[in-house]
Amino acid sequence: MKIHFIIPSNAEKGKQEVLDRIFGCNYGFFAQHNVFIIEPATVLKNLGFEVEITDCVVEKISLIDALRRGGDVFVFYSVFLSRDTDLWASGEIRKKLGKKWSIFLGNDPVWFIDKYLILDSNIVIRGEPEETIAELTKELEKEGPNLKNISGISWRKNGKIIHNSPRKYIENIDKLPIPDRILLKKTFDYPNARFSKFPSTTMLTSRGCSNRCLFCFPNSLSFAREIEWKNLHKIKPPVRTRSAEKVIEEFKVLYEQGFRSVSIVDDQFLWDRKRTEKILNGIKKLNMEISVLARCDRITDFLLVKMMADAGIKHIAFGVESFHQPILDYIRKDLKVETIARAINWCKKAGIKPEINIILGSCPIETKETIAQTINEVEKLKVDIVHVNVITPFPGTDYAKLAKEKGWMTVDEYRPVDSSAQSLISYPHLSDKDLVKAVKGFIFRHYFSPEYILRNIINIKSPNELWNKIRAGINEFKLLLIK
Repeated sequence: MKIHFIIPSNAEKGKQEVLDRIFGCNYGFFAQHNVFIIEPATVLKNLGFEVEITDCVVEKISLIDALRRGGDVFVFYSVFLSRDTDLWASGEIRKKLGKKWSIFLGNDPVWFIDKYLILDSNIVIRGEPEETIAELTKELEKEGPNLKNISGISWRKNGKIIHNSPRKYIENIDKLPIPDRILLKKTFDYPNARFSKFPSTTMLTSRGCSNRCLFCFPNSLSFAREIEWKNLHKIKPPVRTRSAEKVIEEFKVLYEQGFRSVSIVDDQFLWDRKRTEKILNGIKKLNMEISVLARCDRITDFLLVKMMADAGIKHIAFGVESFHQPILDYIRKDLKVETIARAINWCKKAGIKPEINIILGSCPIETKETIAQTINEVEKLKVDIVHVNVITPFPGTDYAKLAKEKGWMTVDEYRPVDSSAQSLISYPHLSDKDLVKAVKGFIFRHYFSPEYILRNIINIKSPNELWNKIRAGINEFKLLLIK
């Protein structure tokens, strides 16, 4: 039986082509390896199934071309922004190939189950997919598959939606195989604008986030895992980390395969200090370029930052959100403003490029004045990469519940939007138009200033890096044109 994982192109639905399916909340500037697809595909390959992954965006092919490759079961990894495209693709499979099973993974299917179960041949895997998809595909291989005893799925029979019992989160993620990136046909054609070394890939070393932010939107796998667990237990599932030994092993495999840069997409990379140091010491000799996400308050001393730099970490992305302390307190960030500058400055001193993520309008005490304060503080730090978005009431978050109760939403129900160019939130004193205008104003002020442009030209190390920065600049300019 052939299992065909397909990443359809948004462009076929008249939308921006590159979509970030890893975090799932924005359109991307460049396509990345989606390790959340590659991992379950590797599990099935190791079980002896014929597995194919088609990335229509990177391969630059149409869905029709992808379907010519065939398949008995088709798998989609869906996030909020990809729903329409993925459901369209599933419908096309039914039209062109007849009744074929379509399996949906990701955070959007877990929350909006009924929107995906529009056919009896559609199945949603809730939570982490690896164990469930292994059991499910073995059953689908049978002549008359019996789905009722497979934990962690929702399905439809005779028009009725059935929710099977939940499956517990994976306790030991070390037992999962190293994702086989060679399953991607153009696996070395995923350039990452953060790096000067190529080819690039992504990696996951932990699952989950232990923090309590009001708007919390972790990576799409962590969110799917969280939604499923909270439905039953009302709290987040515990964080699970891979051992330092397994992380080092994967880095070495990637190096042998030819990869020279890695974006670690954990919600937060810095967990146990001993584990962190062991990983850093174990990968230092590979001389690879690495990016990670971290909290500012986890950057506790310069020695740690220096170790990270020596191990090849070139970029650290921080979720800062605001430089106004009452806002950070309101959104339960559990972060002090003074730790932000400290972490940023230590990174710059060690030769690591910090990235800052800002959310405008994250609570009702945000004003035009606090927005100006945050933007001014960002500019003082002279950070090159800054991501600014409007708060989005993502389903399943505490902020979404509050926004609906208080009447802050501009629509009755959440709908997928690009939060760098659109807003579903409007406060009495700060409208949705005000928030979008503030985002665009910052983008123009930051990315098109002579100082920024000159600084980046001077620091370019290769033709590839130059091209990637030009592409990123073009995409930033396109955001300014969205009405």
